Amino acid sequence: MLKSPFRPALIAAALSVLACAQARADVIKVQMTVDNSYALFVGNQTSASTFVGADQNWPSVETYNFNLPSSAYLYVVTASDRAVAQGFLGQFENLTSGYKFYSQDTAWQVMATGLGAAAPYTGSAVDLALLSQEIVDANGGGNPSMGWTNLTAGGFNGASPWGAMGGIDAAARWVWYAGGNCNRADPTQGGCNADEWLVFRIAVAATPTNPNPGTVPEPASLALVGVGLAAALLGRRRKA
Repeated sequence: MLKSPFRPALIAAALSVLACAQARADVIKVQMTVDNSYALFVGNQTSASTFVGADQNWPSVETYNFNLPSSAYLYVVTASDRAVAQGFLGQFENLTSGYKFYSQDTAWQVMATGLGAAAPYTGSAVDLALLSQEIVDANGGGNPSMGWTNLTAGGFNGASPWGAMGGIDAAARWVWYAGGNCNRADPTQGGCNADEWLVFRIAVAATPTNPNPGTVPEPASLALVGVGLAAALLGRRRKA
């Protein structure tokens, strides 16, 4: 049997596709605050794996910078003090794709756990497991919000009672989940319990044309497709 001169090149091409897919990462910048408190996690579509940080001082705006694979998700666990007002305000920038949007964008999703004030605000194994279980339940629709849903926007950055939050554009709006006993038109105003605690999430791969890319093949899957194509081409070459 003659040795095909194309075999090494095809194998090299397949390995190159795999290496590029595994190494690909997007540069992400998030600036945000939550009234009354939050914890930020990184994970994938079905679980939270990394605790980033927590804050219980809503007048401050935090900035986070990440290098994350396109398959990653950001999860924001939140809870309010159920008095005066509540809300999530922020902006998200994918510096790799050049896509910037705000907390009211449809790329964000929210779900309600109905579990009360004992929210997972640490990186302990117990908290990561609890949050991951709630993510799975929401993916299947088994929670008070019947899965992941759209959030409801209130006033723009600068609105009462918060005033202007520095570091976040004026185009950003305060948002919350319009559930529980909250005002359905604007759940950010008036103390209420929105079946909390809540979880907001966003996919790193979100774009204007694909805000919730849960069904898009992950980079590793795309790499396997590349390997399969290379194998198919090699088979054809052998038959020839």
